[in-house]
Amino acid sequence: MTDQKNYNERYFLRLLQHGPFERRPRGGWRFGVKVISDGIVERLLAGGHTEIAGSQLRLKPLASLALTC
Repeated sequence: MTDQKNYNERYFLRLLQHGPFERRPRGGWRFGVKVISDGIVERLLAGGHTEIAGSQLRLKPLASLALTC
């Protein structure tokens, strides 16, 4: 199960490299038309790689460099 969680986090961090997630008016987040749950966003925030800026979830500047290495 831990491997699946790590894969999911890497997947969503890769999406964040292409652009921020936006908060949905009805709750949750979205990337384009893909809906992302609050639980995933909470895990990404707890991991320290992301930050909320206004109504967007973005990668922290140093986190994007670490993902490319």
